[in-house]
Amino acid sequence: MLLAVSEEKKELRKKLLAKLLSLTGEELKRRSQNVEKRLSSLPIYKNAKLVMVYYPLRGEVDILRMVRRDLGLKRFCFPFVDLEKKELEVYEVNNLEDDFSVGPFGIMQPLPDKTKKVNIKEIDMVIIPALAFDRSYNRLGRGAGFYDRFLKRLNPSCKKVGIAFEPQILDDLPIHPSQDQKVDVVVSENFCV
Repeated sequence: MLLAVSEEKKELRKKLLAKLLSLTGEELKRRSQNVEKRLSSLPIYKNAKLVMVYYPLRGEVDILRMVRRDLGLKRFCFPFVDLEKKELEVYEVNNLEDDFSVGPFGIMQPLPDKTKKVNIKEIDMVIIPALAFDRSYNRLGRGAGFYDRFLKRLNPSCKKVGIAFEPQILDDLPIHPSQDQKVDVVVSENFCV
């Protein structure tokens, strides 16, 4: 069963990634702004004081405009990939231009010497990217399991919000129930549950 699910996930990842990488820059910007509007209007976002976000890879929802706008009103932290421990550490960032460098997998991540490490139990809300989500709040990531392991460590009161574009919202996903972590809310351009 695990092998069959893994193969199904692998094929789905390949298909979804190709679809995302085919979006034009203008389409990504327009879609991202629509997701951002819906996301920033959520009461859980408005009430959150410390929000973990991410620096988008090509094809992912870009919410950096929202982060820039709200920096100073909220505290924002970003994940740092620790390959040795195979987990995410989190650092609070004050400057989106100067506080980052390219890390593993080509991901922009905080510079530990320019930012402040965060106690993850203090995070109110985590905004999570994925290749897909389904209507049961399951998430299909890129396959390394960093977010799944991270989400298990959060304070139970922390809200986990998945964001994606409309074509990334599927009816159901192949999952490993013992490994894959669900989110509490999924937000896209026209979808919020």
